[in-house]
Amino acid sequence: MTGGQLTTIMDPPSASNPVQLGTVSVRNFAVHDESQLERAVANGSQAPRNNMDFSSLKINFTRGAGKVMLRDGVVRGPVLGGTIDGVLDYARDDVHLRGTLIPLYGANNLLGQLPVVGLFLGGEKEGLVGVTYEVVGRPGMPVLHVNPLSALAPGLLRKVFEFPASQLPGAPSNQPADLPAYQEDPR
Repeated sequence: MTGGQLTTIMDPPSASNPVQLGTVSVRNFAVHDESQLERAVANGSQAPRNNMDFSSLKINFTRGAGKVMLRDGVVRGPVLGGTIDGVLDYARDDVHLRGTLIPLYGANNLLGQLPVVGLFLGGEKEGLVGVTYEVVGRPGMPVLHVNPLSALAPGLLRKVFEFPASQLPGAPSNQPADLPAYQEDPR
């Protein structure tokens, strides 16, 4: 990744507050030589893209001992956009991320901006056309899985094709056992 302006807002760590809530925002950056992203947006063309520009990325997170839970992440760019949710578990050396990749994000997302009808066509974060994905494995060698059937379902119907929230051992739901759910700061 090159360029960009990074802003991080996070609760300060303390003995009485072992879990921090926060947000990471990045503006105007490029991702270089990422073959899995290149394949996701290639659409059959053989022309390789050595870099992809993005206008913004914003992710809410909850940080605890050895893991970070990501929620409501959105990345926007002219060629590709997407959503991101999941867990980075450093203690277990494990990554579980999922979301939707949206090609031609700006144009693809226009119908989602319409009141009421837009909710069914992708909402403000997703586009009319997109594919669901998951990234799993070790942080140094994650594996990208894409569900091509999800491209057939517009907007809200695409949720049927989402990869299930990954279960971590010992956690009763998709929420890691020692991290509370992310809640927006009312300030």
